[in-house]
Amino acid sequence: MGSAKRDWLPARFALLLTCVPQMGEAQIARVLQHWARSGVSVDEFLRLPPEVLQQEWGISPQAAEALAGDRWRKRFEQMDTLVRRHGVHVLTAQHRLYPLALESFCEQPPPVMFAHGRVELLQEGWRFAVACSRGAPQMALEAVDEITQGAIREGGVPVTGHNTPPYQRTALASIRQEHPSITVLDRGLVSALGEGLNRPLFAAARLYELEFRADRDLVLSPFPLQVGNLGLHNQRRDELIFALADVIFAVWIRAGGVMERLCRRAKELGKRIEVWKAPDGTVSEGVRRLAESEEHGGV
Repeated sequence: MGSAKRDWLPARFALLLTCVPQMGEAQIARVLQHWARSGVSVDEFLRLPPEVLQQEWGISPQAAEALAGDRWRKRFEQMDTLVRRHGVHVLTAQHRLYPLALESFCEQPPPVMFAHGRVELLQEGWRFAVACSRGAPQMALEAVDEITQGAIREGGVPVTGHNTPPYQRTALASIRQEHPSITVLDRGLVSALGEGLNRPLFAAARLYELEFRADRDLVLSPFPLQVGNLGLHNQRRDELIFALADVIFAVWIRAGGVMERLCRRAKELGKRIEVWKAPDGTVSEGVRRLAESEEHGGV
């Protein structure tokens, strides 16, 4: 490790922090902000006693004790090697490619985003998301296909997830057309893509491609590289998908659920929301509530 601060870019220091047990997003954000102002080198930071880390840097007792130990060092060396080998981008708020949409949409923007693949997709063209809750009927899933195909024909890049049927329908529609897509994960890159960062993201994708297409697509995760799907990760994933999308197609939304809340936040921030109705006029309760709020000029 370098002894001077100039030897450490914010991205590498951020990667280190994600390898420390008990170091969550809020703590990482505080440390990166303090470090940017402090003039303290990384080596100096690592030599600070736990009580100073807690009192001056806002780190929890558990994380401060973990940082004072050595367990995180081997993991960091492994992840640092993996990031360099595969060209993974570690995006912090200071990085020129960090999406500004995250800062405007998220109540607590992720301090670190891991990006693998065509990171240029964050700045090219327009992006869309198809909002469809779990348990949606078949006609709604078929609508997801049709809407995705139509938006792709108009040059849109889908922003989706990988482990719910509606998100997979969007991803597959893009794969079948050899069209770029952005997938936001509810876990770390290694957990989803394997050590080689090339495993297809879900079983149905293997019917079309044997490996993840890093030359065409982009995968994003705010979570440490090796972590699995935990706690509220699904909600964090959904929030980031909505944040990155310029247009949101609301197909089948559970009333009072996360997606309805995110649709309302998106509307407040001026994003375009398109609500879907079945040919017979059937809509989900969440979509009906969204449509009614638009008719009354509210959210």
